[in-house]
Amino acid sequence: MNIKSILTTLLILSGSMAHADKDTPVPPEVQKLAENLVAALKSADDTALLGCWHTPEALAKIKQAEEAAEAAAEGKTLSPEDLAEEGEDEIKDRTNENEDTTERAARLRAFLTKHFGELSGLTLQSVDLDVDKDAPVEQSAYDDIDLLLRTADGTMITIDVDDLIKIEGVWKFTGRLDDDLSIKLPE
Repeated sequence: MNIKSILTTLLILSGSMAHADKDTPVPPEVQKLAENLVAALKSADDTALLGCWHTPEALAKIKQAEEAAEAAAEGKTLSPEDLAEEGEDEIKDRTNENEDTTERAARLRAFLTKHFGELSGLTLQSVDLDVDKDAPVEQSAYDDIDLLLRTADGTMITIDVDDLIKIEGVWKFTGRLDDDLSIKLPE
């Protein structure tokens, strides 16, 4: 990647950061979840990292319920086989996203260590959330979760996670760890 494309990427990312909804309050359990994510990144513990995400099986149950409700609204009924297939597809998709997340976390760790110092110096500064306006009324959800981190050398970076939902009273991430990051160099 040449310097022009790097600078262009940084400008685009910094522009998107300026549009983040900074007024959305962060629930304490979401703050703790973000802290757990940073600790898992620092320790290179992929099990702990994926522990910050809802399991593919839990998300498959949600998907099956959504599909059944959608079919019922259209006056149809899904067969148990159709529901099982929906669940299997969702598990496969979410498992692939988990694999992407662990691969991206490994690349992020290597990049941060190479350019900004030891991961032990990485600290969470803030969490920015956007309310997911498309989420069903009965389900609390956020999208575009931005984690602002300070590296060992004082550089500010922002990493993103796709979505955050509450299932059975527990907040966890869904989707994947984004493969882009925003960097604000110290002055």
